[in-house]
Amino acid sequence: MGVKSIIKASELQRSSGKVLKRAAIGNEHLVIVRAGYPVAVMISFQEYEALMRDRALAAQHDLVRTLGREAERQNVNEADLTADLEAEKQRLFQEIYGS
Repeated sequence: MGVKSIIKASELQRSSGKVLKRAAIGNEHLVIVRAGYPVAVMISFQEYEALMRDRALAAQHDLVRTLGREAERQNVNEADLTADLEAEKQRLFQEIYGS
């Protein structure tokens, strides 16, 4: 986790190269403020990728939990789902490639 630093938008405008370097390799989380209000955050690309990966995993986890609850509600088990999936794959194969 990087160190949180606050910089003014005017500093970013004046010294963009230095500010980018601080975020990219200085392990800093730069909160950019304008007129005293935070407007943006600058982090390294590696941290951004990790954040996006964590968000995607959390969304996938939520989806799996939701699907699991819906399957339970409809009283569907894994064997039924697997059989339905296999039947649909065969139907689609027939539709695309014929007999």
